[in-house]
Amino acid sequence: MLLEVHERMQLMSMLPVKGGYAELETMRKQREMLSFTADEVKELDLKQVQQPNGNTKWTWDVDQAPKVVRDVPVGEYMTNYFRKKLVDIEKDGELTEQNMSLYEKFVIMSFK
Repeated sequence: MLLEVHERMQLMSMLPVKGGYAELETMRKQREMLSFTADEVKELDLKQVQQPNGNTKWTWDVDQAPKVVRDVPVGEYMTNYFRKKLVDIEKDGELTEQNMSLYEKFVIMSFK
């Protein structure tokens, strides 16, 4: 699936850090597929920035981002996992402009 920088970041943030062994192993493999290579990090000037409130935020060169669209393998299990997460976000009225493209790819396009 062709994914942009912000989409890869959002999908990684949806992956759980707790669960059963098999689930976590699957999630770890998906996280690796979504992660950024050393070349991408350099090209994007990808970095974490400390916010005044103590949280951290990822930043990158938005002019370079269109050049770093990657075809990331997403299997059936993970497609269903992300679809459910996005449907739940939409049902809760928490869908944002930032994750609309993921909603379109995982939910709307799956019904076409």
